[in-house]
Amino acid sequence: MTKFNRRKFIKSILKLSILSLIPINLKALSFLQEDCLTTQDIQGPFYIENPPNISILTPPEITSDFLFITGTVYAKDCKTPIPNAVVDIWHANKGVYDETSSTFLNSDYENNYYRGQVFTDSNGNYAFQTIMPGKYLNGSTYRPSHIHYKSSYLNQNEITTQLYFEGDSSIETDPWASDPSANNRIVTTQIDENNNTHAIFNIYLDVNENDINSSSLIEEKNINNIFPNPINSNSIIELNKPNCIIEICDINGKTITKKTVIKKQMKFHEIIKNKLPNGIYILRTKNILNDIIESKRFVINNY
Repeated sequence: MTKFNRRKFIKSILKLSILSLIPINLKALSFLQEDCLTTQDIQGPFYIENPPNISILTPPEITSDFLFITGTVYAKDCKTPIPNAVVDIWHANKGVYDETSSTFLNSDYENNYYRGQVFTDSNGNYAFQTIMPGKYLNGSTYRPSHIHYKSSYLNQNEITTQLYFEGDSSIETDPWASDPSANNRIVTTQIDENNNTHAIFNIYLDVNENDINSSSLIEEKNINNIFPNPINSNSIIELNKPNCIIEICDINGKTITKKTVIKKQMKFHEIIKNKLPNGIYILRTKNILNDIIESKRFVINNY
């Protein structure tokens, strides 16, 4: 009897699907998800703590040939999505990482790219835009194209790993990518009519599904509302609970101002003392009591 190949079967489903550029919910394929926990891989020397909360990792001069990665973070039962999970990503561009210093700070991100941090939504989904990572020599052979991941839930059960791409000729000679434990981290890609590449990478954390209180997390969101939005001189930021650290960031995730707020409602100008140029910004909050992090975009127009 021929041995059932779970990974090959899933890849066939993805290739045959008319919706192949849209993430497929593998929850429906639960009979295939035994032993689903994401396996570890080396962190490498280029990880930097506290990357910016951004989902677009490319500089503005890159306007085509994007790589879009989407996926869902699940608990160890292989089917329960995890909201508000952290997903850190970083990778090389043309074989070079943007910065090797461990003292690299958020304020220095203006001219550095290809790394960031995203959070899963209420259904456990995440997404980011970048480009295909470049290769670089490791001794006498090239490392395959790869993206580094560091994911966790409420600062626990962290997994550090790497994603690889099917068909990469350097996988066979790479000691990490060729390890059998990496099989489920080699993703299938699809190219759309605009020459953008799409891939799906789901993450399975060693988190008990009973420890995830999805409804509670949604109800305890930090930001109730920003109104009116676009922002004007009378706009109000309304929080669900007091005691939040509030950051106003530009669209690239660079912090403009940061303040600890102890009340539930405040005028926007109480956070920003000086006027900002018109544009799109990010309001990022962290609740001091429960560590829930939430981001919301807003627009300034003739503020």
